[in-house]
Amino acid sequence: MALGRPLEGKTVVVTRPREQAASLAQPLEHLGAEVLLAPTIRIVPRMLDDEIVRVVVNDLADYRLMIFTSANGVEVFLGYLTELGLPFASLDDAIVAAVGPKTASALEERGVTCDVVADDFVAEGLLKTLTEHAVAPAGTRVLIPSARLARTVLPDALRASGAVVNVLPVYDTAPAARLEVPVARIERAAFITFTSGSTARQFVGLMEAAASGDRPTAGRPLAERLSGAALCSIGPVTSDTLRELGLPVAVEASEHTSAGLVAAIAAAACGVA
Repeated sequence: MALGRPLEGKTVVVTRPREQAASLAQPLEHLGAEVLLAPTIRIVPRMLDDEIVRVVVNDLADYRLMIFTSANGVEVFLGYLTELGLPFASLDDAIVAAVGPKTASALEERGVTCDVVADDFVAEGLLKTLTEHAVAPAGTRVLIPSARLARTVLPDALRASGAVVNVLPVYDTAPAARLEVPVARIERAAFITFTSGSTARQFVGLMEAAASGDRPTAGRPLAERLSGAALCSIGPVTSDTLRELGLPVAVEASEHTSAGLVAAIAAAACGVA
């Protein structure tokens, strides 16, 4: 193993969408890994419809708190503003909150000030931060642009506290049509990374669909077929999904970001608990 390259000779599978893979793939390659890009999901923005236009054009000024739970939501929602000819300054009168630094960076890169960032990079962490800053008292109108099938932890908790919450689905998470990497190579990988419950669920479906009757591992349970790989999760929500799918979690990032996941994999390769 070369100094500073703990993943030398190791193969790491990245399952996140191809357009988002660089934040994992590049640092992993820098540490010596051979990275296999095997996206299991696609991000599909929703076309502008009457509901979205009404919210963006007529109601946006009424929301006192805007919550972005992913960089995807930022990109698509701000894209709506651009398409409708509205300045990003339309958000200036609202408090803008983000789940994690990646989402906050996506806002800042587009000139939108992020007022609140979660201390912990999941919905529960943002909820805790919002409560501590008292920015969502009862009666506050809240807009959450998100995936169509996003978790409901955050809006449910805000509604329970008296906030008036509108969850606006702006994109869908769709399964990839197929795996771009042969199943045999994935099964021989040292590490397989998962950055969301969606990547985990679709991975299982695609692996099962790609299994061929004449392969040596065909018919064996997926967990058994992957027994030589360490399954790596970006955080507890993703880990829970993997376990629900019957797959063991070998590595979980303590900081729930791409950088945190890379660090956790490097530590595991070095035998550091």
